Amino acid sequence: MKVLLVLCAALAGAFSSRYCPELMIDSCRCVSERSKEFNRQSLRVKVACEDKDLTETMQPSSLPNTTVSLILSNNKISALKNNSFLGLKALERLDLSSNLISRIAPGAFHGLTALRRLHVGTDYLFCDCQLRWLLSWIRSQALRVGNESVCVYPTRLHGLGLRSLQENQLTCDGPLELPVLQLIPTQRQLVFRGDRLPLQCAASYLDPSVRLSWSHEHRPIHTLEDRGLYVEDSIIHDCCLITSELILSNIDAGVSGNWQCHVTSSRGNSSIGMEIVVLETTALYCAAERVSSNKGDFRWPKTLAGFMAFLPCAVSSSSSAPQEKRAWRRCDRTGRWAEDDYNQCSYASQFTRSLHELTQMSVNVSSALMLAQQLSSLTSRAALFGDMMDVIFVTHLVERLTRLVDHVREVSANIALEALVLRPAALMGLLCTVVQRPPLLPPVADAGHGEHNTLLNFRCHTVNVSGSPMGQLSQAASVLFKCMKTDRISVFFVAFV
Repeated sequence: MKVLLVLCAALAGAFSSRYCPELMIDSCRCVSERSKEFNRQSLRVKVACEDKDLTETMQPSSLPNTTVSLILSNNKISALKNNSFLGLKALERLDLSSNLISRIAPGAFHGLTALRRLHVGTDYLFCDCQLRWLLSWIRSQALRVGNESVCVYPTRLHGLGLRSLQENQLTCDGPLELPVLQLIPTQRQLVFRGDRLPLQCAASYLDPSVRLSWSHEHRPIHTLEDRGLYVEDSIIHDCCLITSELILSNIDAGVSGNWQCHVTSSRGNSSIGMEIVVLETTALYCAAERVSSNKGDFRWPKTLAGFMAFLPCAVSSSSSAPQEKRAWRRCDRTGRWAEDDYNQCSYASQFTRSLHELTQMSVNVSSALMLAQQLSSLTSRAALFGDMMDVIFVTHLVERLTRLVDHVREVSANIALEALVLRPAALMGLLCTVVQRPPLLPPVADAGHGEHNTLLNFRCHTVNVSGSPMGQLSQAASVLFKCMKTDRISVFFVAFV
């Protein structure tokens, strides 16, 4: 097997070197391509270098001048410079989709006189006045542009295809929007005295007016060696990205606070920031702790006093919301766990989740029967009741169903409902009994569902609490209570078997 693999690799290399002897990237495929025209006998070469982590286009001199198809998709190319493909006069198809390209320099496709198909679909393409030349060139060449080649920035042109753009839409007078504006690290940093922390800022280089600067608590920051602050000169990368680095060395308490990287340009300004917290060696913490609840198992990490900790929900939600559901817990300034919130998280028990979903349904005359049947199905497994919320949810559902008792008398064969309004001026007590009555017809021979053929009915009457006739009836269930001293009592009963 190893011999076969080596042989295949050798053959692939032989074919690549045969058609592309100057190509230095061995993993690229270089093969001949048959012409659709029978009378054409000239050599046609296809070069495919997709998904090779290329950061820039290859030198045209490394490709044969007979290349008719060049595939550079799924790489990390961020810029197309002037004359990027000069010399490839036979090139008919160019695929640059799924790269990091935000800017295409004027003249990037200079010399591609035979080009017929172009693909530049990317998540970063900026369509403004600097892209007018491309629109004119596409039309003059009668190019077929891929459907995935659309504008991403600015927002007003987001999703519009290059083929459908008008030149008057490509302007540079809108608010500043940057395909790339990044600060590393991105989140709040907890550091100790004497630590060293570098901050790196990167932004799209839209034009020569773009500048980067730093501030701390709204005060401009420059290199101050005596304070351990070093601002490196901005660097422009591949004509499309500008970066700046701020180094904080020998950190002290004065470093705490908000730090921001500012982008200024002739088109507008923008900024991005993060927070630094300098800790004392005697800082208080909330200890790491494991919490188990009806929302799942949570392992809270050691957390600095005065801050909040966040954890993803232990049970994944069935919703398709793009934002992750989280629980949070606050560590107070004394180093003790304080309030928490698990409301975004689903219940760990499938049984409880099902009951909760039922409580979210609207209840009316048309939906009451269906809801009651679902409740009947769940409550037939009453042994699964293991959480206080199970009882609360069932009670909530029953209360909503009993409001419709006058409209829907029978909701299920194994559920009986009754709603009473009492005026207990002289009432000592109330006894309600659920009478179990066998069906008129013999049950269907189904041992697993025979109990559902039982019919339930309520009988309620006033009694003396001390002398109740509970033993006088054969009942499935009963309830007896002493009435309170009030003018009016609303009573809801539900029974299920």
